[in-house]
Amino acid sequence: MGAAASGVQTQMQAEHDPNANYPWWIRYLAKAVGIVGGFIAIFFGVVGLISFTPKCIIAVLLQMVSGFLTVALEAPFCCQFVDFIEKLAAFSESRSHFHKAILYGVMGLIPIFICIELETFLGSGMIFACGCCYGFMALGKKADRNTMMAASDPAWSPQVNAPSVS
Repeated sequence: MGAAASGVQTQMQAEHDPNANYPWWIRYLAKAVGIVGGFIAIFFGVVGLISFTPKCIIAVLLQMVSGFLTVALEAPFCCQFVDFIEKLAAFSESRSHFHKAILYGVMGLIPIFICIELETFLGSGMIFACGCCYGFMALGKKADRNTMMAASDPAWSPQVNAPSVS
């Protein structure tokens, strides 16, 4: 019990670190989109089981598994009844934003490619949106104007290209 409490304490310190690359609300937004998207994917997966085509049934089953996995990775406290979720969530938290973006992007696109219906588009689309949030976080912050100008074209100079005032 003590090891779990210390793990939670270090995670909270990392989330509220003032030297972190992103503000706290961006990290919580990505987690919230993942959690809500996972529950929406599960809900629309259950609704989509009322289908008559086998491809769509396979797609919504994959969508439900993806939704459960997204909830398990983003909010492991929702899945305390499953033994291995804590280890899986700890492994997921150690991954970079790029890895999470790829994982959630692929998990969101596969059911949409299998069966293009409203249920799969809405459910898996939310998981894909979580992947997009992590993808933008993986890109990093934008540099300031002067740094971007200096990196773009060495021939460009504010003095040379400034309009002349006569």
